[in-house]
Amino acid sequence: MFPYHKLDEGAVRAHLAAVSERDVLASLAAESPRLSDLLNLISPAAAGMLDLLRDKARSLRLRKFGKVVNLYTPLYVGNQCVNSCLYCGFRHSNDIERKNLSVEEALAEAEVIKSYGIDSILLVCGEDHKHMGADYFVELVGKLRQTFSFVAVEIYPMDYVSYRRLFEAGVHGLTLYQETYSKANYQRFHLAGPKKDYENRLARFEDGARAGFYNLGIGALLGLYDWRIEAAFLAAHGMYVKKHYWRSKLQFAFPRINPMAGGFEPPCPVSEPELEQMILAFRVVFPDADLTVSTRESAAFRDRMAVIAVNKISAGSRVKPGSYVSDSKDLAQFTLADQRSAAEVVTDIRKLGLEPVFKDWDACLGLGDIA
Repeated sequence: MFPYHKLDEGAVRAHLAAVSERDVLASLAAESPRLSDLLNLISPAAAGMLDLLRDKARSLRLRKFGKVVNLYTPLYVGNQCVNSCLYCGFRHSNDIERKNLSVEEALAEAEVIKSYGIDSILLVCGEDHKHMGADYFVELVGKLRQTFSFVAVEIYPMDYVSYRRLFEAGVHGLTLYQETYSKANYQRFHLAGPKKDYENRLARFEDGARAGFYNLGIGALLGLYDWRIEAAFLAAHGMYVKKHYWRSKLQFAFPRINPMAGGFEPPCPVSEPELEQMILAFRVVFPDADLTVSTRESAAFRDRMAVIAVNKISAGSRVKPGSYVSDSKDLAQFTLADQRSAAEVVTDIRKLGLEPVFKDWDACLGLGDIA
């Protein structure tokens, strides 16, 4: 499992099985929660105490973030990929029409996103070093920063030098999911390509952390393995990041596998109540971290989580390259469950008594001087 932590899977399972309701109550009352508290809150014992978890999470969410919900929109700049990941619509073996956007095409897509009122953008792509290297992103980000206050990337792993170039070009945030923290399972689902190397993926994230990005996002793809085990080692990873890269803000995402072309069925399906328990536990144990839940989930679930625990969500998402300008029918990376427009997301958030915010910060704050 997560190699930077001494806890092993057997110990995690033994702990989870032994948790009592009293242990859950103690963890909910803890002033400085530890990893053991996270385990208590994701345990089977805590599953019957979700109302108490909701109350605690809601209180912390309000205290730390008020009624604000930060909005962003992903821009998929390419679906070319050299990896063969069984669960992904972009995998190399899938017979689909491939498209990588030129800088000019990506900027046209971004212009549509900007018209929604969104000022925070996330660049996403498959792994295609040849056509979408650091030079491409440096050029694109340099132009996007003339329009957008916040630019983040969720792209293939790069080395420290390339990440530093992106940071200096104006990228604020880096997200890199480990997908599954079970090394044996990781090999099972990553059949070919650079992504097959488990340790390399962890090491490249650390290169990104050292490069200075202000926001660092991590997550596990839920459904590939026992969600409680993934949650435990995702939390261990998060605590490692907080300890060693404390200048950066930590972000957790909770992507759950949903249907996609190719017929992949997750071996360890995660129910909505289980997903909620995991999110609530992370809000309690990581009260200052950004939590986000994707458009893989229904609008009703995302809205409910925004009130209780989550402080950051995407709006108006499209997950096919070129689909903001033209509603392409090409295969997406995953299926959207929440297909609301950005305007509909904003309206619904306000109906909940929350305040949508379209940017993370302004250039006038001088964050560009922090490195």
